[in-house]
Amino acid sequence: MISLTRGRSIMRPVVHLVGCGTRPTEDLPDFAAALRIAGWEPHIIASPMGQRFMDTDHAAGCSGQPVRWDLDPDDPVSLPEAQAVAVAPATFNTITKLAAGIADTLALAVTAEAVGAGLPVVVVPWMNSSLTNHPQYDRAVRTLRAWGVQFLPADQSRPFPWTLLREHLDHVRTELVHASESALP
Repeated sequence: MISLTRGRSIMRPVVHLVGCGTRPTEDLPDFAAALRIAGWEPHIIASPMGQRFMDTDHAAGCSGQPVRWDLDPDDPVSLPEAQAVAVAPATFNTITKLAAGIADTLALAVTAEAVGAGLPVVVVPWMNSSLTNHPQYDRAVRTLRAWGVQFLPADQSRPFPWTLLREHLDHVRTELVHASESALP
């Protein structure tokens, strides 16, 4: 595990990649591989439905870590502390549950803990316009933004914005490095 420690800069920050139950989740392993090459230590956490959209063996090979999705209070999952969390793609269900403080899956629990810890959390919603127009969705986005969660735009009529997410995480990494360097004596 690499974390912010006094006197050291972040060499390989940990990012938790949360994938939900929608088609772009099948591309999350390749995104993790690109982040790994770029110097991140990615850990894929799938929602129970998200796990159905990916080949978990392939995902583990791409990220270099086992894919996690099961939440069992009697068998805690060992994950390194993250410096950032990306929920991409994020479904209506995940976004509205997160805003309501529901953490009944590992994906939601990891994200909720990151919000509570004040870590950089970015969400890339992926749903149809009927769901984005639902009144609860708007309330959930406003709540999460008030808590510091950042949202990146996505449109189902276009390809999933992996490049935009990568650029956002590059910016987060730069901020983490600067914060680490400024903490040096």
